[in-house]
Amino acid sequence: MTSSVRFWIAALGFAAVSGLAAAASIDLGRVFGAGKDLATAASGLDENDEIAVGREVAGRTLGAAPLVADAALQSYVNRVGRWVASQTERPDLPWHFGVIDSPAINAFAAPGGTVLVTRGLYEILDSEAQLAGVLGHEIGHIVRRHHITVMQKSAVISAGAQLAQARDRSLLVGNLIGTGAEIFARGLDKSAEFEADQIGIVLAARAGYSPYGLIEVLHKLAARGSEDGPLALLFKTHPHPNERLSELAGALAPRAAALPSGKEPGIRQVSADMPPPAATTPVPAEGTRALQKEEASAPPAVPSGGGSGFGLDAGGVLRGIFGR
Repeated sequence: MTSSVRFWIAALGFAAVSGLAAAASIDLGRVFGAGKDLATAASGLDENDEIAVGREVAGRTLGAAPLVADAALQSYVNRVGRWVASQTERPDLPWHFGVIDSPAINAFAAPGGTVLVTRGLYEILDSEAQLAGVLGHEIGHIVRRHHITVMQKSAVISAGAQLAQARDRSLLVGNLIGTGAEIFARGLDKSAEFEADQIGIVLAARAGYSPYGLIEVLHKLAARGSEDGPLALLFKTHPHPNERLSELAGALAPRAAALPSGKEPGIRQVSADMPPPAATTPVPAEGTRALQKEEASAPPAVPSGGGSGFGLDAGGVLRGIFGR
């Protein structure tokens, strides 16, 4: 096991919290037969619970790897991240972005609005568009509630009869944190990662950046390969970058010719002298104007997987960015 893998497993070792140490292997099939009380308890978690779990998760990560001691860097990444997050249907989450002092090449999204990027990943980025794409991917996980949904299902199973008898939401929240180590060490399923990639491109484009930023980063990761020590955990918990690129190509290739050309402005120009994101309407880049027209005329889309989703069909969003 490489040092970077050991570091991240230690950083995400939440299973010792509140005595809830042993989480069995997750059998998602059991979720659907777990009983009415368990289903009710899981679905009863609200946004405040999601935020509370995310803060605990992020806090434990920061306990193992502190933020890089560079106030200007942290402020910059926060500005870019919050600008990209303002393009979602959940702009009022308590969004926080930071760079943690780890040589590993990875990024991490905690439920409720916290995104952490490692110093190792930040140092391989060449442009703000690449940063926006990376942050957009992690924001996509939060907006789609990818981690919290899996954590809920796992916590329901591990809580078992106790939860059924007590119907205690605090017990379920504790179990969410207690099962986090397994989930973050194992990673999400491929469909969640592919969806987050598409959302990351959409959000970056909405925010005025080149939609190619995330694609450029994936090419960088593919070129380094899985034998690169700092990338060990990322390759373990994510589909191979080439597979992610292939999935994106299927969605983007038919409309690639419609991509806007030229350099997009950086965050200092895009957001200079603007009021907070929640109080303004972002100025769209050239490539996103068609998206606004399509959104205005299209009926509301039903998010896949239920819950509080991204709010737009990914295919429709991509049509808006890249033309019909």
